[in-house]
Amino acid sequence: MKKLILLFAFIFGSLSLAYSQQLQADITGKGPKIILIPGLASSGEVWQETASFLSKNYECHVLTLPGFGANAAMDLSEGFLVTMEKLLTDYIEEQSEPVILIGHSLGGFLSLRLSKSIPDRIHKAIIVDSFPFYSAAFNPAATPENMKGMANQMKELMLAQSPEQFRAQQQASMPMMTINSEKLPIAVEWSVQSDRTTIAQALYELMITDFRKELEVVKTPILVLGAWASGKNYGLTLESVGKSFAEQYRLAENLQIEMAPTAHHFIMWDNPEWFMEKVSAFLQ
Repeated sequence: MKKLILLFAFIFGSLSLAYSQQLQADITGKGPKIILIPGLASSGEVWQETASFLSKNYECHVLTLPGFGANAAMDLSEGFLVTMEKLLTDYIEEQSEPVILIGHSLGGFLSLRLSKSIPDRIHKAIIVDSFPFYSAAFNPAATPENMKGMANQMKELMLAQSPEQFRAQQQASMPMMTINSEKLPIAVEWSVQSDRTTIAQALYELMITDFRKELEVVKTPILVLGAWASGKNYGLTLESVGKSFAEQYRLAENLQIEMAPTAHHFIMWDNPEWFMEKVSAFLQ
């Protein structure tokens, strides 16, 4: 029925409307299927170099979530995480075989949830600088309950900013996310293009959602690639951040953690050779 509806939409010239509340997908290459999910306020273009490399041996599905980059926003009345998980589940179940997931940040968190909810459809998962409980990464005493006030405050502050204020805030904070000077302004533009309500709701839900205990039932082989260097001026070390990753993921049964040498949050941009080496070894 879904395919029939899309066919009619195409015939009557309204295909763009049919897809306006869906995932954007760019598919390249042939072979086992890899689905690449970007992070908060990022376009799927964040995976351009990664997909170019992997598409030599894999069929790469590079997604852009609704409301991020130039992709139109959609109704989030059921919540951001639930809505995105449903969209991604539908997309994955349409594939002819189990898939490999590569998710950055928010995309990594969604990949963890999918590894639990549809384990028979996920062959492996690569999590790029993402925690099962975001708030505990900077506050070890965090709980979903005690973080609600701060999460709501951050959400309301983001929504109250003027376009000029939001752009200035993104320009100020993005150097913490990447040391790649060519990519930095691109990431800022993706944020500015993105739907502010979608960003704010996604961040709010990330801050109050603890997935750590859920990992106990996840059997999917998981590679976690972590970054630490952006916090070195604040007393963080490779060892201390690595310990935080290990603690948050300790209930995962089939787990490998690797820490990037000098990358900030966008590991695939900042340490590309290291990143592809670890990804390729895990996929073999």
